Amino acid sequence: MAIEKNRGDVMNKKQTVLLLTLCLVLFLGLVGLDQWSKHRIRTQLPMEDFYSWEDIPIAGDWLSFTHVENTGVAFSIPIPMLKYVSIFALLFILYFFYRILRENPGHMINYFSFTLIFAGAIGNFIDRFTRGQVTDFIKVDFGFWPFNPFAIFNVADSCITVGVSLYLIFTLAEEIRIKRGLKENHSENA
Repeated sequence: MAIEKNRGDVMNKKQTVLLLTLCLVLFLGLVGLDQWSKHRIRTQLPMEDFYSWEDIPIAGDWLSFTHVENTGVAFSIPIPMLKYVSIFALLFILYFFYRILRENPGHMINYFSFTLIFAGAIGNFIDRFTRGQVTDFIKVDFGFWPFNPFAIFNVADSCITVGVSLYLIFTLAEEIRIKRGLKENHSENA
């Protein structure tokens, strides 16, 4: 019986190593895509005063590429000492990731969620530290408020948004599942 338990532990370790390897490949791929796409936009779309007045249509009028340089954070909100705040934010993400995985090591969605979040954070961090600003280029315009146009963003921003959304959806679903289980156990015991 002890041998079977050890085999199970080895299998779990192998699965964890495989999962971490997949997350590392995903992380490197997303950071690479983010940096490549930003470089491509900077070299292909001219810009005047932090904004390109030229759009490249991708999907009709509602999705296009443009070139914007963002010296702030989300929605161009200025923050004093942004480089230092960025370092703190990265450390906070790593600490939060460590805590979540320590408390719930078996939930694969947490690994992928935080891989996306960290890849996005690193992608924008690289821009802030090497250039002092972040290149944004994805423009969404549905023709009605608040999407006319919506904030212009990049691959890193998309990674953060998708990662946070996955984490929140999974966490809410898990809480609902736990509460339903507790309710069913309570009604069975009554």
